[in-house]
Amino acid sequence: MKPSKPISAGTLIILIFMLLFGIAFAVLIGEEIYEYGDEPVLKILFSLFMFIWIGGILFMVIYHVLNIKRSKGLSLIDIDAETGFSSGRTDKDPMQRLRDLEALRKDKLIAKDEFDRKRKEIMAEKW
Repeated sequence: MKPSKPISAGTLIILIFMLLFGIAFAVLIGEEIYEYGDEPVLKILFSLFMFIWIGGILFMVIYHVLNIKRSKGLSLIDIDAETGFSSGRTDKDPMQRLRDLEALRKDKLIAKDEFDRKRKEIMAEKW
């Protein structure tokens, strides 16, 4: 499922504010951490957090810009689904289809006239 174009436009506005906040946070807090922080682990964690924050926001900005620009939008995952409708013709061997039809008749799951009609359809097909 993909977001609509108006949703992507609204999301872009929010993402721009989040990106500006992240940059300001990185500058202000990063300056304090690197100037007065003695722990190297804190510096590494802060740098890693800011890299993930800004990288994630940039990914989402690119996604929503592409979703707005493309005529059909952009989905992250394309799922091919069968429609569920059958054209009446299967890829089974006609002999197997006749056997299956006979089994349905023997089990009294279809009436005699329906059996005859389907049998004629199968026999009329090109083998």
